[in-house]
Amino acid sequence: MKPEEYTQRKETLAGWPVTIVSYRLGTTYHVTVENNDPGAWVVKAQGSTKQDAEHKAITEATGLLAKIKQSPPPNRCTSVPGF
Repeated sequence: MKPEEYTQRKETLAGWPVTIVSYRLGTTYHVTVENNDPGAWVVKAQGSTKQDAEHKAITEATGLLAKIKQSPPPNRCTSVPGF
């Protein structure tokens, strides 16, 4: 079986940059929400429609990412780009 209707887009969920990938295999839509840095997937979901699968994945990913504390780098930190 070959993936069809493949789409990929970048969004921000709960303050984190993510990539949302969706495609159809047969009659089932698959969606993956990936954290852009370090590039690991956060959530995978399936549904009978693209909207249903994306809604499930985005809702769960938003909840999980909202729990992660974002901290600024320590003072005088030189190992983080831009600081």
